Amino acid sequence: MSRVPVEHARGEELTYLEALADGRVVFQICDGCGSAVWYLRTVCPVCMSAELREHTSAGAGTIYSLTTLHRAGNAARADDVPYTVALVDLDEGVRVIGDLERALEIGDRVSARPHADGLAFEATEGIER
Repeated sequence: MSRVPVEHARGEELTYLEALADGRVVFQICDGCGSAVWYLRTVCPVCMSAELREHTSAGAGTIYSLTTLHRAGNAARADDVPYTVALVDLDEGVRVIGDLERALEIGDRVSARPHADGLAFEATEGIER
């Protein structure tokens, strides 16, 4: 996976990208209504409370949806095509997006592999394809 430029990242986006580079997938829990929130925000999208606390996910989840891109969504990813991205429902209750390490299917269990270039998912042990 190519490094996607983040020179314009700031605020919550920068916090999220720094956590990935540190090997963590972070999300928030709203103290106002208890909602799990991802992508990081300044206010809860459910109740508009500004009382959001950052949490680190264990990284386990289930593939909700996936697609293979044959045209890069960002010029920095041009050499990566084709590549597959997935929406993954993490066990903590948030849905995140990241690259798939290999061919998997909707409903498969995966583990997050955060790194400086973004978020990728690999199969949980026991899936053979």
